[in-house]
Amino acid sequence: MKNLWIGLALILCANLYAQRNENNDYWNSWRYTAKEGKTADFEAAVAKKMQMFNNSAETAMFTYKIVTGRNSGTYERVESMKFPKDYDIDRSAEGDYWDKNVSKFVAKASGQMRWDRINNATLNWDPENPGTPAKYLERTTYDVKPDGITHFRRFIYRITKTLEKRGYQDSQLMFRCISGGSDNMFVVVRGFNKYQDKRWSDVEHENNFMEDYDELFGWGTFKEDQTNFDASLESWGEMTETMQLVPSLTTGMMN
Repeated sequence: MKNLWIGLALILCANLYAQRNENNDYWNSWRYTAKEGKTADFEAAVAKKMQMFNNSAETAMFTYKIVTGRNSGTYERVESMKFPKDYDIDRSAEGDYWDKNVSKFVAKASGQMRWDRINNATLNWDPENPGTPAKYLERTTYDVKPDGITHFRRFIYRITKTLEKRGYQDSQLMFRCISGGSDNMFVVVRGFNKYQDKRWSDVEHENNFMEDYDELFGWGTFKEDQTNFDASLESWGEMTETMQLVPSLTTGMMN
């Protein structure tokens, strides 16, 4: 029993530290489904709120609309590159405006979720110069078994390094949920601007993907890592959604 309490204390301390590491960047996300027949009203109210409260790099937000799956039509709003000090800023006026002018058009809201960006699974994205958000996102959510985190993260890291070796051009970011959901939930996001260009293996290479993977990490490693990765996921543990940018609800792109 003593060992159990020590283990729980260590987990709690690690989670609290993860949310307060001043060198990490954190991302916040919210999901909203507009009331039936109120989509235009919702977008107009959010656009006005953006002009008032989210019109600078420090307060920026971007919005995507889910276009596939059971959440189709839902909006996902995201704040990027936040640090612990940012959570101490008083934003009550912004929240009050939302409550009075936007929430009346919302049928369903997820509440805030906070995410820690994983550096070694980031590809073709520079935090110092993030650029314009991609027109489309392919967002895959993974629910990982508590004892499978190491296998999961190893495979994603090695996939990232193999994509880099093969000259993959689109962006990729991975996040771990640190508040608002299970801390065994990870999200991998890949951005692209044209469906025609969204390809992993169309470019000719001397080796196929598995051969390049094994060349980097050892013969037979890909199959072993893939097997361990599959075993690391819960039975419901993988879901992919395609999302499209809403420029009018994105800082710097609003009309």
